[in-house]
Amino acid sequence: MNRENKVGRTPTIYNEQLTCFLKLECLNPSGSHKDRETLSLIKIYGNKKHYVIASSGNAGISLAYWIGENATIVVPEITPEVKIKKIKKYGAKVLVKGKYYSETYQVAEEIARKKGWINISPRQVERWRGDVEISYELKNLNPKYIFVPSGNHTLAKGIAHGFREMLEKSIIQTQPKIISCVLPDHPFISLIDSLREKYKRIFNSIYTYSGSEESLEEDFLKFPFTETRSTLDLDEVLGLSSFFPNYDPAVWLAIYIAKKARNAKGKKAVIVTGIKRESQ
Repeated sequence: MNRENKVGRTPTIYNEQLTCFLKLECLNPSGSHKDRETLSLIKIYGNKKHYVIASSGNAGISLAYWIGENATIVVPEITPEVKIKKIKKYGAKVLVKGKYYSETYQVAEEIARKKGWINISPRQVERWRGDVEISYELKNLNPKYIFVPSGNHTLAKGIAHGFREMLEKSIIQTQPKIISCVLPDHPFISLIDSLREKYKRIFNSIYTYSGSEESLEEDFLKFPFTETRSTLDLDEVLGLSSFFPNYDPAVWLAIYIAKKARNAKGKKAVIVTGIKRESQ
């Protein structure tokens, strides 16, 4: 079977403990939903070009998985070594530049400009278009609420576009509320001014801003059926690791927010964006 045929069409299971559905994007070939975005971009630009991306890990792993040595991945210093090793395993070059993602993002921009490489970091290209199909796969579930682990809203934006598209085509009659679940120091929510270093490292897959809104998808919040939520109870979030040890910590955050959303009546779904890389 062609590897590309294994991307998407991920299963959705019901979790009785949470009384909500889990959309298992972690079952994509490289271990995250990023495969949808990567493939959609490779189809546009081709697999013979050289790509560069600023990544906190999963997007870089996905790009390396699909095009190997034709990829250069720029990651921040807080990126777990296990993710860096995974990228190298697939043959891509890794550059550790910048303490946090915002600095890494600027480095990737500079490299792309100097080398003439294709920069597929968020907001450089429309990565969210690769995620639209998730909405169609959730159509028959007819959820009232969808909780999306998020750093820059790219995935949430793609899902929002998908449901709006289906509504405009009269494929569905109503849209679900799409909730982007972020860390409490996110620029769009700002429950606290600064996040402890411990949490920056644990939730590295969605700590992709560091005070800079440069790579954030502001368009997401322009939809009338979207919102951003967070929580200060991060130690309680980490307590979910014993129940969902194989999921990325960002998913624990979304699960916790979904669980605490008592005013969210009706069918709920959480997007399980990726797996937990060992020693993370």
